[in-house]
Amino acid sequence: MIRKIVPIVASIALIGSANLPVYADDMLDKDYIVSEIWSDWWQGKGDDGLIFPEASFKHHILTEWVNDNYSDDDYDWSKIGQLNYNFKDYYDELTDKWDFNDDRDGNWTISTDETTYHFNLQNGKWLMSDNNGDVVDSFMPFSTLEEDTAEEKPSIINADDGNGTAHRVGENLKIEEEATTNVSEEAIKSESTSEEKSSNGLIYGIGGVVLAGIAVLTGVLIKKKRG
Repeated sequence: MIRKIVPIVASIALIGSANLPVYADDMLDKDYIVSEIWSDWWQGKGDDGLIFPEASFKHHILTEWVNDNYSDDDYDWSKIGQLNYNFKDYYDELTDKWDFNDDRDGNWTISTDETTYHFNLQNGKWLMSDNNGDVVDSFMPFSTLEEDTAEEKPSIINADDGNGTAHRVGENLKIEEEATTNVSEEAIKSESTSEEKSSNGLIYGIGGVVLAGIAVLTGVLIKKKRG
């Protein structure tokens, strides 16, 4: 009887484990989830994270939501589309009574029924403070400015050449390179000319010796004939 019960219990255990909501191997990476939801959700202006706090704060909310709920059985962590909707529902409920204010001069605040939150960048972090000056949250800057993908251009940094004359470094390097090339070419030409002259001089010298020898030999033959 016991031998029959054991296989049945094992089968029930296997069936139960198969119905678990999400296996660990199927869970998406947290950074991937944040990146995908953010790219679909944030469609605002480019924000310099060191000047404006809005994008930094909203990205902070998203990151915290993922970190706090990751692997919770209430969500399917294998489907990014469903997680996207889950987060939007959370955000809408969280900010339902928030009033976002932007004076277009770098001052961005959040007003609620209880207080107004202000943001200040200190020691490389954004501090979120209430009307009493109490810091209620802090987070790292996050920039949404597009990266500059333009081709690298020659440097135009002005520099002093030591004589009180400013010049553009990029152009100066180019001029120096061309000058060096010209000097090298002139040196090669000069060396080639010198070698050619030396070679010609040697040929002329040998020719002169040969001619002198012929003249001497001719003189000796003439004297013999006369004698």
